[in-house]
Amino acid sequence: MFTPGSKFFLGLTGFSLAVCVLYIALVDNATGGAVALLSIAAASGVVAGLSLFNRDGEVAVGDTAAPAGAEQLTSSMWPLIATVGFVGVVAGLITHPIVFFLGLIALLAAGTEWLVQSWSEGASSDKAYNASLRGRMLHPLEFPVLALVGLGIIILSFSRVMLAVSRDAGAIIFIVVGSAVLFVGAIFALKPSLKKTLVVGICVASAVGIAASGIAAASNGLRDDLVKAKKEHHFSHKECGEEEGEHFDHLAEGTISMRSNPIATIELRDGKLTARELGVDKVTQTITFPRSNDATIIFRNKDEREARLTAYLGTKAVQDGVVEEVLNCTQMIGIDHEQALTFKIAKPSMASEKPYTLTVPGLEGQSIEIMVP
Repeated sequence: MFTPGSKFFLGLTGFSLAVCVLYIALVDNATGGAVALLSIAAASGVVAGLSLFNRDGEVAVGDTAAPAGAEQLTSSMWPLIATVGFVGVVAGLITHPIVFFLGLIALLAAGTEWLVQSWSEGASSDKAYNASLRGRMLHPLEFPVLALVGLGIIILSFSRVMLAVSRDAGAIIFIVVGSAVLFVGAIFALKPSLKKTLVVGICVASAVGIAASGIAAASNGLRDDLVKAKKEHHFSHKECGEEEGEHFDHLAEGTISMRSNPIATIELRDGKLTARELGVDKVTQTITFPRSNDATIIFRNKDEREARLTAYLGTKAVQDGVVEEVLNCTQMIGIDHEQALTFKIAKPSMASEKPYTLTVPGLEGQSIEIMVP
């Protein structure tokens, strides 16, 4: 009943399970080792089942229809990829979810490809027909996936290069690469008689060059100004004080391209701050703001000095015993300029210790109170 191969793998499966039980019982925090041992048991169990299913590949003597008498099948890389995927799944269980999902994708893809290839090779005695049969099954899936992966690698590699070089050099590289792509594409279009191998070779060499450049640029890291910006969080927080910020206020916009239903317009004129709500003809010092919904306020500067509008939106707990104010603000804008400020308030006014307000830093005694029902 049991073949020699199945006996070996069944024994390995039982041994792995027994060692796993002892490992869990005797070693604390044994998750990693237990996963590895269970993976070995699962793999050897699958191989034992396959060995039992095909009887170790034994055939009757003189059977001309047996695989031993047939033509040799083509080699396949999918068992290797399936093994790599299986190792990734096991490693991902004890390291990082991304490793697990990548290994799972590789395992499923390799299993599908391997299964279809094995089926197509036994469809007939004509290898060309078998290959075309496999192509009709898998090419509609393979080509889009390969194109997506290849395009993603090129985009990622090119982005690493652009982030590693200076801004001036990045612009030059972008122009040179774009011109080269246009030139080579024009040659391909004007010379359709070019050999297919030459076209494929040029495309592969270009892709490999871009990928290698991306790897080299990624190993060098970001350029100095981006490293400094990331360290100091230049692009993750707003500078809402009276002074003009070096980064947040750089190239401030002075016009609004799209007015998406603002609830009010705040105007600074002659050192006084006034508000005009949507649909109300008179000015006011208090506006009503919807709760738990994003809404937009337009700030218009009619004063001679540069100014920004800052919204005080209550406080939040940063850590135990530490509370900080929640502020949102526009960029610093000059006379006759305007900007939109969009934010959301989750709590009503009565839940805040201090009233929600709109102020201009450096302008004393002027504020607009925000009422949140």
